[in-house]
Amino acid sequence: MATTTIQVRMDTAVKQQVEQKLKSMGLNMSTAVNMMAHQIIRQNRIPFEIIADNNDTKLDGLPKSVNADKMTDEELRQSLLQGYQDAMEGRTRPAAELVAEMRAKYNI
Repeated sequence: MATTTIQVRMDTAVKQQVEQKLKSMGLNMSTAVNMMAHQIIRQNRIPFEIIADNNDTKLDGLPKSVNADKMTDEELRQSLLQGYQDAMEGRTRPAAELVAEMRAKYNI
């Protein structure tokens, strides 16, 4: 099997922490990256959940009506159904216009 070399830019402190964790598992960076690559191929996705930092609270101040994380399953279902009905009946506007309004209104 032919191999190739890749280069990755990473914060030095992060690299050191990752190397320590991997060493405690009996792995090195190269093996871990190869394991991840094989899992991406097998699963056809990133093989782990991507989670935002706890410090990222930009969306916390948004009202429930525009933050699905705050909705119950039924509220989300109703909101999606209403959006679908609006689209089917031609009650639409350009996405760029809506995004600009949301950014201005909610300071995001």
